[in-house]
Amino acid sequence: MNYIGKHISALATPAFIVDKEKVEKNCKRMLDLARCNGIHLRGQTKTHKTVEGGIAQTGGSKRKIVTSTLVECEMYADQGFDDILYGFPFIQSHLERVFTLTERLEEFHLMVANLEACQILEQNAPPPDKLWSVFLKVDCGNARAGVWWEDQEAVEIVKFLQGCQHLKFEGIYAHCGNSYAADSVGEVERVRDNSVDMMVRLAGKLREAGLECPNWGVGSTPSCSHASNSFESLTEIHPGNYVFYDNQQVGLGSCGLSDVAGKVLTRVLGHYPKRRQMLVDCGFTAITKQGKGAQRHPAMIAPVDQHPDLMLSNMTQEIGFVEPISSADNIDATLHPVGSLLKLIPYHSCASAACHPVYYVHDSQGIIQEQWTPCRGW
Repeated sequence: MNYIGKHISALATPAFIVDKEKVEKNCKRMLDLARCNGIHLRGQTKTHKTVEGGIAQTGGSKRKIVTSTLVECEMYADQGFDDILYGFPFIQSHLERVFTLTERLEEFHLMVANLEACQILEQNAPPPDKLWSVFLKVDCGNARAGVWWEDQEAVEIVKFLQGCQHLKFEGIYAHCGNSYAADSVGEVERVRDNSVDMMVRLAGKLREAGLECPNWGVGSTPSCSHASNSFESLTEIHPGNYVFYDNQQVGLGSCGLSDVAGKVLTRVLGHYPKRRQMLVDCGFTAITKQGKGAQRHPAMIAPVDQHPDLMLSNMTQEIGFVEPISSADNIDATLHPVGSLLKLIPYHSCASAACHPVYYVHDSQGIIQEQWTPCRGW
């Protein structure tokens, strides 16, 4: 259904609503950060997975993005984007689709996390007149995919890559996701600076071994949301969540509540004063339960926008339970009549946005300007 031109109050709920001005402001801020440090921004698209969001992240250039799924790569290729990094560890089952993407695009890059992936690529020829362009995934403390930054394994993999007939080494890439475990802005900055130092040292180690390293970058929204001279020693950064931000980022000091662009719109279903609760039409199919136990109240799933005394505290599939944050308070039913609207601030916008087939993009007056359709699947 087309809601363009209507107020968000006309929407069926639950619905994922996006403040367009905030998205544009968030994206411009990150582009400016990269430009001021003389480096590139390779925005991660996995938070929104939309063409429109990708255009905002690239400042309209449609160049230099990183995705988390092949279906994102294919969507962006269809819409004229280029210089796309598939930022997920390559395995053999990806071959047919990455062959097509390499053939179609001027620049398409793969992420390898081990020697086996490199060997598979070398054993399978790329499209004519093309090379497999690869980034090496590096672990700087996130303890997920990639080679440990100071292990000789990294040097040996790059040495193998640079001796291959079918591969081109594009650089090293680290996601400092351990910044999400920080309990202060100072800790976020420490993780960021340590990750930058590790990558710079690894790039130097490769050069000392006679191995060219064209690019080295780090990224996460917490680590890239604070200005730092350390960025100048990189070639690129690759945050992603900043497009929408969320309550987790608020808690990490990445942004303020006023910067959060993506929210879940829901309606009141009924009041239950004996339980000090009201029900809303937003269950776990519309917003993530992530964050329960990690916010300012142990039962909080999501705070209620413009009502700092209320929180979403529990959910079934289609129903949410809203209650006061303070055990001494009750909900004033006259302020929230049945059928009235509330906006929930997701703890994790990536997971919450993924619950919705359409994003309703509105202006500062709540008038829907656009409907964004995210790609789905893998």
